[in-house]
Amino acid sequence: MVVAYIRFQASELPRTVGIDAPGGRRRSDGRAGHICHGPYLTLPPGRYAAGFYLRREPGEDEGDIEIEAAADRGARVLGRRTLSVRELFSSLPGLVHVDFHVDAVERGCEMRLFVPARCAIEVSEAVLFRTDLAARQDTRQDI
Repeated sequence: MVVAYIRFQASELPRTVGIDAPGGRRRSDGRAGHICHGPYLTLPPGRYAAGFYLRREPGEDEGDIEIEAAADRGARVLGRRTLSVRELFSSLPGLVHVDFHVDAVERGCEMRLFVPARCAIEVSEAVLFRTDLAARQDTRQDI
């Protein structure tokens, strides 16, 4: 079975920094490090998007966050994206993702979110999409 979409509450994933909050969310704690990483899946060849639903605290816009998709429990980076904290919404969580592809079966795959020191953000969910499985049906009819 190929999973086209999977999601995790932030508090379900391992972390090196951050504090778990109600509703499965996780907040940064002022230290630099990975606020979420994992879940160490085996992925078949294909195109993917991995990301996190993030929001910044109002008025906090210092630093850059980094999202990575990696294999072999972090040994090989498959995709990376850096984004300024000021680009995140403060009113509601928005999806920030990185696109990547897998050429052969990869084991120990994870997505990880690095936050800088003194960064004030909240993570609600992590998601992984298989982007090349979309059914292509043309439902238009010529009149």
